[in-house]
Amino acid sequence: MTQADIRDMFRAVDGSDWQAMARHLHPDLVYDRPGFDLLVGREAVLHFYREVRSIRGEHRFDAIVVDDVHGACWGRFVGSRQDGTPIDLQFADCYTFSDGLLFRRKSFFYVPLA
Repeated sequence: MTQADIRDMFRAVDGSDWQAMARHLHPDLVYDRPGFDLLVGREAVLHFYREVRSIRGEHRFDAIVVDDVHGACWGRFVGSRQDGTPIDLQFADCYTFSDGLLFRRKSFFYVPLA
């Protein structure tokens, strides 16, 4: 995957374009997201985004770094919950790629300790 692929994947998430998102996901993808059980498989991840995730908005990147096997990105997510409550949070993702697709993903969200 390239930086452009990662940007395209997040554009698909932000635009609820699940077909475009699926093009970037390995069939055996494992996604570790705080607050949720481990998601295993492309279909489980797509189901999460279509049916479970309860926020909408836009990812804004500070940086994206990739090589042939690994990648990471970080930035902000600005949007709202389904009830209209605004969200502005910092995020970071770490990736492993296989066959040019996203194979492992671990997300982190910044939460102040105090």
